[in-house]
Amino acid sequence: MQSEIFVLDIGTRSVMALLASRQGNSLVVSHLAFKEHKTRSMLDGQIHNVDEVAGVIGELLEEMRETSGQELKKVAVAAAGRSLKTTRGKAKVRYRVSSLITAEERYSLELQAVQDAQLQLPKEDAEKTPLSQQYFCVGYNVIAEYLDGIRLTNIVGQKGQDAEMEVVATFLPRIVVDSLQRAVELAGLELVSITLEPIAVANLVLNHSMRRLNLVLVDIGAGTSDIAVCTEDSISAFGMVPIAGDEITEVISSEYVLDFNRAEEVKKQLETKDRIETVDVLGVKQAVFSAAVKPVIESSVANLAAAIAREILNLNGKPPQAVLLVGGGSLTWELPKMLAQALEIPEMRVVVQQAGKLPNIENLPADYRGPSFITVLGIAHTALSSPTVGFIKITINGKTHRLLNVFVNKLAEALLAGGFNLKDVYGRPGNALACELNGKLFTIPGKPGKPGMVTLNGKPASFSDSIKDDDVITFKPGFVGEDGKGKFIDIIRDRVGHCSVNGMQYSLYPKIMADGKEVELEEEIWEGCKIEIEEGKQIGMILTEMGIIDESRAIWVNKRKIPLSDLATIKNNGKKARRNDVVVAGDEVTCEQPVEYKVEDFLPFHVEQSIEVSVNGESICMSSHQILVNDKPVGAQTVIHPGDAIEYKLGGREFQPILVDVFNKIDFNPTPPAGCSKLVLSINGEEAEYTRPLKNGDEISIGWK
Repeated sequence: MQSEIFVLDIGTRSVMALLASRQGNSLVVSHLAFKEHKTRSMLDGQIHNVDEVAGVIGELLEEMRETSGQELKKVAVAAAGRSLKTTRGKAKVRYRVSSLITAEERYSLELQAVQDAQLQLPKEDAEKTPLSQQYFCVGYNVIAEYLDGIRLTNIVGQKGQDAEMEVVATFLPRIVVDSLQRAVELAGLELVSITLEPIAVANLVLNHSMRRLNLVLVDIGAGTSDIAVCTEDSISAFGMVPIAGDEITEVISSEYVLDFNRAEEVKKQLETKDRIETVDVLGVKQAVFSAAVKPVIESSVANLAAAIAREILNLNGKPPQAVLLVGGGSLTWELPKMLAQALEIPEMRVVVQQAGKLPNIENLPADYRGPSFITVLGIAHTALSSPTVGFIKITINGKTHRLLNVFVNKLAEALLAGGFNLKDVYGRPGNALACELNGKLFTIPGKPGKPGMVTLNGKPASFSDSIKDDDVITFKPGFVGEDGKGKFIDIIRDRVGHCSVNGMQYSLYPKIMADGKEVELEEEIWEGCKIEIEEGKQIGMILTEMGIIDESRAIWVNKRKIPLSDLATIKNNGKKARRNDVVVAGDEVTCEQPVEYKVEDFLPFHVEQSIEVSVNGESICMSSHQILVNDKPVGAQTVIHPGDAIEYKLGGREFQPILVDVFNKIDFNPTPPAGCSKLVLSINGEEAEYTRPLKNGDEISIGWK
């Protein structure tokens, strides 16, 4: 462990240099110095002009070398919390059967969600440089996990099929680290340690007992307020609010017509002086009273507190147990009180941490005892306590990768940094084929994939294994299973039944419609189709399919086609049935047809007479007539054949009109109206066929549906 360290806190407005050493349990300050940037070479913690920042570092280095008498070749730095990018990510996995979720599977799901969060980051030239090489993942926090749609505290050991994880993850742009490293190298220094500012502050101000609590650190600077959430001995989430102390200074400047620097001086003295002497932009001297300034800035302070509270609740999911404030902006009047109110926690739980009140800090100059100087002390403390070089080098499948070494890195995080898809480890099942079956979602699952393999230094390893510098990882992705597929017959196999027709077995296959069209059973199901299954089958369709009746065999009666099958005697389970009746599995159907057909089968008649019937409410008189078959007179016993045309002509002695005769007496349009296709005939309220005999007084109804 090092005994002395040279530290640079490279901020947006200035660079602070510290030379400190570890003596026992104390951090002893040897030398402190700082210089402001000559131009706006840094914005929001990001270096925009490397050469100018390197120049300021060089000047500070010479000053520190002169005052310390040391050569100072190595340096420790920290990346600003405001440079961090925080996004949310989700991951889902479906297991083929309901099974117990293991800790390894849960951890895999976490990292898949982190990978999804990484995809939400801004993509700079992603075609040439993958996102995994543009950002370091520096922390994440699980904010929700579900199993079969039920939110649980922890899914490990639970039994289910559909698991889902949601995380909030924080990433550090690699360019921030690269520019810091380049700036110190240009100044002639070697970077020996790099950390994150929130981590450095946490390492310094949080003792062992405090780390077990749910605490939040807020570094309130000039332009931004950086937030770090601490849970279970680590920083689990980072955030940033783009307003801070300058917001309050601007209000004072506008109200009292002061330039920014004088307004900043007024703000700093509000808590220590009742009357503050200053000069406005016109050069006029004036006295500003603290009691008058405070109401002017009250709403702006409340807005700052509310913004910080919203981000804390977004990152933590609930109010924390306590909040520690650091940075110059933390001294803003009433800010701790208003933040406590916004978080709905006791005021005593929001405190400003002063550098001068930290234990085990020795020889700290009087001018450096405020909250603004905690970060540089934290960087020194972290560098002296943790022998990290900032990065570790690992090899994955023969290719070298760098990982930021601010936490205990795990194997899964190395794979994530290498751009590998963590879903490939278990060999994902193929995509399911989804369609709609009778109005409900129906899926055919894909086949299971082949698991992959991961080793660490030649030995089988798991995602949660820790890794160190120069470790070698071999990763063989699993194979994705075949996508789900099937034929229409596959979804009705358990719906096929049998019936008996004239003693022969008939298989009842349901009728399948897909996207409104009837399909063949051997056709392949396509993605997203809407399937309707019609159970059962009409008797007439079965008899026609089996060749028992032939709808094409017909005769013509008064120019109207009458199928010979109308004379068939059909029974289902011993009871008279009609052709449009539906047969289900287990039914017994019989169909008997005449050996030959005679005229009297269609037009039986007696002596000449007349009857009166009503058709659709209109009275019709019908009288006896003679019969012609193919324009030739015939008798009632004449045998007829398919295709013969029978016509009635008045004058016959025997008379028995049938339903079809009515059409000769009425004005009937054979073209169905729009939306209709079936002609419906009934006598006295009972559906009837064309050959139904009529008697005096019958009430006939004819219509379409």
